[in-house]
Amino acid sequence: MSIEVSHETEARLTDEARRQGISVEALLERYLSEHGGTAHVTGTAPELPVWHLGVTGPLHRRDIYDDVR
Repeated sequence: MSIEVSHETEARLTDEARRQGISVEALLERYLSEHGGTAHVTGTAPELPVWHLGVTGPLHRRDIYDDVR
């Protein structure tokens, strides 16, 4: 995999990795692990919206559609 970053950002990453005595890849892995790089893998689903539709009471999306667990 590769990503494009500006020359300035590349230089900053290289300098920081050199200062810490690690590779740029290790620096990026450390950054991602410390700053929630795996936050999307936690398995918690976002809260589904509740629609208040008067006398029928609040309906959840899962009450209408079958594509939600």
